[in-house]
Amino acid sequence: MGYLYDAMLISLQHVLERGKSQERSQIISKLSGHIVQLSQHKFASNVVEKCLEYGDSTERQLLIAEIVGHDKQHDNLLVSIKFSRLTTFTC
Repeated sequence: MGYLYDAMLISLQHVLERGKSQERSQIISKLSGHIVQLSQHKFASNVVEKCLEYGDSTERQLLIAEIVGHDKQHDNLLVSIKFSRLTTFTC
């Protein structure tokens, strides 16, 4: 992707690592529902990992449910995909 997209991902990681809990919760809330797709992208998967690492227990449960869950619109993340393996191991 482009430079601005990569800069945005780096900024999100920074806020997840060093931001206030309310800021982290807002990011996780916005990304929820897109975790599987983000986990398949080389750099966006790092953001998903930071969400799992720095989110509170309720947020982690929500993300993990999305990762291991399956519905008609989204595949299960546990399907072997190149960049999602590291995120799966983080869980």
